[in-house]
This record gives sequence, structure tokens and C-alpha cells, in this order.
Amino acid sequence: MKVKEEIIGKEVVDISGNVIGRVKDLDVNFENQTLESFVVGDGGIFDNLGSSKGEIIIPYHKIKIIGDKVLLNNEIHKQ
Repeated sequence: MKVKEEIIGKEVVDISGNVIGRVKDLDVNFENQTLESFVVGDGGIFDNLGSSKGEIIIPYHKIKIIGDKVLLNNEIHKQ
């Protein structure tokens, strides 16, 4: 899947410029051919949070734009 190859590895940044991590994988619904969510990890504010692999899931509706980076439409706070 070409789209997957283009997105994996991109840095994910929230609306305030906080680096969340990098896209590690995508959850794609092949039945209706839609992108459901991003698996994010590696080197952001959520390192050591989320699952045992240090990954978090970001639903596609939280994405504002995909360019050189993936920009979220809100600010993410480490809790």
C-alpha cells in the first residue's frame, strides 16, 4: 500500500508543536478502504506511556493535515 509507505516514519506533532512521536503503523479498514488510526511511538512525549511497546493509537479524525509531518488538530497533554 503506497500511502502506508509514505506515512510511516513521519513525525507526529500536536497543534502546539509538541512532538508526539513517529508513525509506526497504520490501521486500515480494507473493507471500506479507509484509514482508521495511526500507531505512534519512538521519541516523543509519550515514550514509556501507552502500551508495553511505548505506542499510542491516534484516531484518524484527530489528524489535521499530513505533509512533511503529521499535524494533529488539538494539543496532547502528558498525564
